[in-house]
Amino acid sequence: MIKNLAEIDELLRLRNYVAAEARLKQMLKEHPDEPRIYFALAQAASLSAKDATDEEVLAERLNRALENYRSAVKRALPERDAALLSRAHTAMGRILAFLERDAEALREFEAAIKLGQVVGGAYQEALAARDNLLAKKKSAAP
Repeated sequence: MIKNLAEIDELLRLRNYVAAEARLKQMLKEHPDEPRIYFALAQAASLSAKDATDEEVLAERLNRALENYRSAVKRALPERDAALLSRAHTAMGRILAFLERDAEALREFEAAIKLGQVVGGAYQEALAARDNLLAKKKSAAP
């Protein structure tokens, strides 16, 4: 599975999101509870959203990314998947902030921060994103 995920990372790097998603969905048939597959599906949807020019397509891809990040978090084991959890919560926070769902975004950033500095995690990114969101809210207040 690690080899397959590495190949999918390459597809994502090449921006071949359709092929990456197809391979990941095939992998899900064999490993339906593997959080790394859901995480990779979320990444594919999130990355493909950057290329969307239509608002409806953008929203659909971001919501699909959120759904898959949530599935990854639901299936992850904190003792084994701390980095994945940290990165997933931070990614969800960024998407939610983009969608102007600030309260939900803050909860996701806080969840990543609560995990602490784990190797391969997104602790610093979550801190910075949370602080930026709080600063934005503070400057927007009357």
